Amino acid sequence: MDEAHARIEFREIDEHGNSLEHHLETAEAVRGGSVNPFIIGLWALEVALVIGIMVIINEAMTPFTPSPGNAMPPAYFLTIMIPQLLLAAALILATLLFWHAWQWQKRKAQK
Repeated sequence: MDEAHARIEFREIDEHGNSLEHHLETAEAVRGGSVNPFIIGLWALEVALVIGIMVIINEAMTPFTPSPGNAMPPAYFLTIMIPQLLLAAALILATLLFWHAWQWQKRKAQK
């Protein structure tokens, strides 16, 4: 390609023929953004926690089976973990929502 053709650019013009400011988009904006594996991992953890909580609650609705000796039944152990799991799920979800809002605001400020 020769030099004359290498510098061809397209510009927007208004109704009077004046060229408008031409903002070059960043490579990230053209690609559509990069995927952060940490956020994907957090979403997977959130889904696993929610499904786990639903399974635990379902197990808690069934009557406890008697266990031999003084051993704690596994269903009871899982049932007493529900408050901590609910708190963890809520904190992860809040973190993800704030993280996505921060990234959206950051991208909006760059434009």
